[in-house]
Amino acid sequence: MLHTSTSSFIADPGTDWRNHLSHGDVVMFRFPGAGQAATANPAPRPCLVLDIEVTAGRRCAVLAPAFPARRPAGHGRAVSITRRAEYRAAGLDRPTRFAIKARLLVPLAHDGFFASETTGTPVIGRLDGAAVEQMHAECARLHAPRDIRSDRAHARERPPLRRERLRGRDFTVERRHPRRPIPMSQVSAARSRS
Repeated sequence: MLHTSTSSFIADPGTDWRNHLSHGDVVMFRFPGAGQAATANPAPRPCLVLDIEVTAGRRCAVLAPAFPARRPAGHGRAVSITRRAEYRAAGLDRPTRFAIKARLLVPLAHDGFFASETTGTPVIGRLDGAAVEQMHAECARLHAPRDIRSDRAHARERPPLRRERLRGRDFTVERRHPRRPIPMSQVSAARSRS
């Protein structure tokens, strides 16, 4: 299991951590493992907050679970933290990778969030350095299909272009460019007669 270390992240006891949670934060959450029953109470593990969304009027976090980075990932969809300074800033004590394919949408009021002993809140740290760029690239891949669908829906709702509004009218616009007539040479005139 991944252990957390003391992090530079200090929570203000007077504020609610849910109000300040943002993408790039690392939180402790009881993330269910593969094959575990829904009623099982899994051990808390570090999870990366990929995004904060509002679903059905509730704020939810998209979480990606952490795994040890001892071996290469089986797929390219992961955010890896291998530099000591980076995984210390994230509140971790060893190289870690966050599996993007195993992400989960969780309401912020979920009781699976586990308060860390070092910070007093579920937030244990934040991504730093190259890992932030990896996370942004993965989030862009996740958001691209949704953005494409949104653009297509918006294109269907847009008002028609001027060209499309003029279609169906019974007139034609002929574009003319005045040119000087080019005199035909006698050779080309003879060829055109034959």
